[in-house]
Amino acid sequence: MPLQGFGEFRGVVHAHTGLSHDSTGTDGQILEAAHLAKLDFLVTTDHYTPRIFTEGLNGVRDYILIVRGVELPLGCVRGEGVDRRCGSVLAIGLQGTLEPEKYARKEDLIAAIRAQGALAIIAHARGVPDPRYFDLADGMEIYDMADTIRERLVEIPRFLLAAPFFKKGGYDTELFLPIAERSNWPLVQWDRLNQTRRFVGLAGNDAHQNLSLLGRQIDPYAVIFQCLNTHILVPLATKENRFLATPSPSEKLVTALRAGRCFTSFNLLADAAGFRYTAHAGEKGGLVAVMGDEASLDEGLLLVAQSPIPGAIVLLRDGVPIRRQVGRELRYRVDRTGVYRIEVSLWVVDRWRPWIFANPIYVKV
Repeated sequence: MPLQGFGEFRGVVHAHTGLSHDSTGTDGQILEAAHLAKLDFLVTTDHYTPRIFTEGLNGVRDYILIVRGVELPLGCVRGEGVDRRCGSVLAIGLQGTLEPEKYARKEDLIAAIRAQGALAIIAHARGVPDPRYFDLADGMEIYDMADTIRERLVEIPRFLLAAPFFKKGGYDTELFLPIAERSNWPLVQWDRLNQTRRFVGLAGNDAHQNLSLLGRQIDPYAVIFQCLNTHILVPLATKENRFLATPSPSEKLVTALRAGRCFTSFNLLADAAGFRYTAHAGEKGGLVAVMGDEASLDEGLLLVAQSPIPGAIVLLRDGVPIRRQVGRELRYRVDRTGVYRIEVSLWVVDRWRPWIFANPIYVKV
């Protein structure tokens, strides 16, 4: 479902390379995995080291746009054992070096990130020790793969037992089906924060490629990159869609993220490319907004969500579900102001499983 004036780009946000102390991945492995996952972009977020700015991946590499970022700690609410909960901030799209040790206060660190024109995205939200950090940031992770795996330890033994029997060269993403879950606590916080201002919601792959069993890699980039994707709508001046050849593609991508023109999807369930969420001036009226935009409450304002395959499409206003439609399209005539966002689920194996989470359209007077 092409959207005139926009190009859709599939990627991964929150990935660690060998520059992080807890990752073993090489640049070659990361780029190969990005190609296998059919990514257009990748946001790297290594734990801080000055080497990020001299050796880190950045710019267009092998036809994939690499956006440089850094993950910086914000503190912990619980710091021991499997219950460990520590929050961080992702600095996405840094233009220059950043020396976090210069900032004694986390508030000043977040301000320094934004002063560079970079995005400050709260990660591992349940571990953030001070709620004020949310108020200073541009958005948050509404889902993190590493957090979900940690919280669903009951599923891990089954996964580990299957590990010795993985087929040579990889294994099916279906083994990761237990991660396709709705993270309720971050979503509640996201809905609350969206009541006062645009607050972007992203999903973090938190890819490390650092787990192995019996000599086999359990979390290869190639699989982690395919399980969870971020799709961004970027305004394009031409129909040719030659985004990587345009000046400053990284800045354009970060600008689209900041505007909330994005949705996240568990692509291990199905390819979500082509999902659209828009607002129109009546049944036959023109396009007035896409996800992330504001729209005026005019008579006849119509919200339209379109899914590439049939699913259960749910419209939420201010975090409360108000309409559900099973099929490929949901249409809703707006009668009041609010923050309207979309979730889509697919029936997989034995129940409805969450598939797509779209950023809101903000309806105002």
